[in-house]
Amino acid sequence: MKQKAKIWVIVGGAVALLIITIAANIVRLNSSVHDVVIAVKHPGAPQLVDQQTIKDSILAALPHLTSTHVADVDRERVAAAASSVPYIESATASVSVSGKVVVKALQRRPIARLYYGRSEYYIDDNGVIFPISAMADCDVLVASGNFTEPLRIDSLNSQMTDLFKVALFLDRNNDYGLLIDHIYSEADGDIMLVPKLGDFVIELGDSENLENKFSKLRAFYRNGLPRVGWDTYSRISLKYNEQVVCTKRK
Repeated sequence: MKQKAKIWVIVGGAVALLIITIAANIVRLNSSVHDVVIAVKHPGAPQLVDQQTIKDSILAALPHLTSTHVADVDRERVAAAASSVPYIESATASVSVSGKVVVKALQRRPIARLYYGRSEYYIDDNGVIFPISAMADCDVLVASGNFTEPLRIDSLNSQMTDLFKVALFLDRNNDYGLLIDHIYSEADGDIMLVPKLGDFVIELGDSENLENKFSKLRAFYRNGLPRVGWDTYSRISLKYNEQVVCTKRK
């Protein structure tokens, strides 16, 4: 009998706990949101956007969010509003037990600072162009050019596509990235590189066969320039297969 009594006590306690949990959840779902909390991750870059900017974007899109019942919160719309901030790559939204809307946002990671005409932007590792930030500067590659097409934010034009491919390659291959300070697109589409060391320019050509081209450049840095001198050439061309063509300084 004592054993059965213990079982009933345990079962009764479990049922009571379940009832309390269900009741608390019903109360929570029928309560109103009382705050919006933002968390921003910015791996590999300074923070370029503050929490208040993201919160303002959400409340501009959903002005009645803080008076909405927890059960009626449209988390997808909240996440979409957070992601509409140009510095944000993606976002997720949830509602905490205490009735707070919690937004977790991932910031874009710049790989180049773009000078396009008189305007400045960043390019991230997905090829998205977005504004520079007043909060911080990123120590990244500089990209510019003699651009013949208008800048498109929704998609990359042909010159920007090649610049992005080169910037992404340098970002993913840090040994090569450490050699280059500036990439430049000529009007004809050829890409020029300004190295961090050496008073010369490097003619890359198009964005094809980048591994081969930069491998040639590294070999030339190691074996060629130390023998002839770093101020011997004004231009080094990597455009041609299996060779490095140099123009002597006049």
